[in-house]
Amino acid sequence: MLYPMPSQAALQSQFVGKRIEDLTGPAAILDVAVARNNCSAMLKTVDKLKCHFRAHVKTHKTLQLTELQVPDPRPLRLIASTIAEIENLMPLMLESLAKGREVDMLYGVPFCVSAFPRIAELNRLLMRCSTPHHNSRPNFMGPLSVLVDHPAQLEFVQRAKAEGLEGAYVGIFIKIDTGYHRAGVSVKSESLAEMLRMLSRKPGMPDLNLRGFYSHLGHSYGFSTPAESVEGLIAEIRGLSDAVFPSMPRGEGPLLLSVGATPTATSAQNLLALSDNDPAMQQWHQLGEELDQKSCQLELHAGVYPLLDLQQVATGARPSEQSQPSIPATLSTKDIGLRILVEVASTYSDRAKPEALIPAGNLALGREPCKSYPGWGIVTPWRASRESGTLPGDGEKAFYDPARNRKGWIVGRVSQEHGMLTWESGDGDEFEPLNIGQKLLVWPNHACIAAAGYGWYYVVDSESEDSAIVRDVWVRWRGW
Repeated sequence: MLYPMPSQAALQSQFVGKRIEDLTGPAAILDVAVARNNCSAMLKTVDKLKCHFRAHVKTHKTLQLTELQVPDPRPLRLIASTIAEIENLMPLMLESLAKGREVDMLYGVPFCVSAFPRIAELNRLLMRCSTPHHNSRPNFMGPLSVLVDHPAQLEFVQRAKAEGLEGAYVGIFIKIDTGYHRAGVSVKSESLAEMLRMLSRKPGMPDLNLRGFYSHLGHSYGFSTPAESVEGLIAEIRGLSDAVFPSMPRGEGPLLLSVGATPTATSAQNLLALSDNDPAMQQWHQLGEELDQKSCQLELHAGVYPLLDLQQVATGARPSEQSQPSIPATLSTKDIGLRILVEVASTYSDRAKPEALIPAGNLALGREPCKSYPGWGIVTPWRASRESGTLPGDGEKAFYDPARNRKGWIVGRVSQEHGMLTWESGDGDEFEPLNIGQKLLVWPNHACIAAAGYGWYYVVDSESEDSAIVRDVWVRWRGW
């Protein structure tokens, strides 16, 4: 179900040109300059490493940021976590197909049987725009693929094809569990063996088109150094490669091995600074040779990287200080593109530790922890505009830095609609008081979760003359 939202035109008319300190919080503030730079860094990396890239849209859920992730004329390789995301991307995909641009969409959750007709209808519409000759190709696969990790899912797809459901001709990616244990099938399991037998051609039954294998190294969020992230990426690729053998059934073209999560995909940028004699690069080249021999191609996927968050910074996927200019950027809080605007509703200076109340709790900020500090968000420096100078609420002196100065305001506690800012200081000196009505900005721990509480983003541009002006409003997609 799609939930009605204010139109983008109405929101733009109301808010474009306003200053962010004049908005009512809690509100999601998106810095398009940061997002643009993060997207550019990822694209430069995959181009240098000569591998494919599939952009996940689940974090931001907007058309505008999708186009920054995969700008035309690049192949439009996307992955979505909800069918609603795919539905909202249909105009872009249909327009791209009409122009002859490659479109490759993956529904990245093992599908529910009751939802398959909805998936098939979207694939049917894309198939009709893909080629004028699709009716003469009974086994023509549309641009939409599904993720499977159980034989029963394949049985359902095959039955739908046998019954003549046109859009059922979807590509198949098998989800492999490479250690995260959230979803996926083990390489050595009987379930995978059964699925591969089913994917073999059987007389009288419609073909199933194996497009590749997919994994998500979710435990990479626990990494703390670039070396750990690179090692994790290489181990994940090897884990998928182990599932491939020469006689494996497959569809048209080479098999795709789709690997990643933002920490590991980001860590790949470290490879750009290494010489070919470096052990990590030697492993990378060796992997490439092994995949070529198996007629496989490597694909990286990632989702939160355009916006990033405190969890991502804590992974240390890129060093905080670098001397190699060939690495696109160092990973630090300056790369975080999403902040939450909040307002101080009350203060409690007489408590054992100074505190302040904001009307933004776990529904506005999320409730996922971050290993680098004991809180649910960090009050950030308010970027000064060139015209107005430093704004009230500037946190430069009171900026809590998990890696260095652990002194300042953080979101120390959260309930449903309330957040409690707590003053953290090792020695109690240099206390920076807050005032009722004061506007603040907060970095969230997890951008995917924090962004879900908002219907739209107020878009600012830190590379413009005035970074406190709302330049645009981007409406987020809602529903499942």
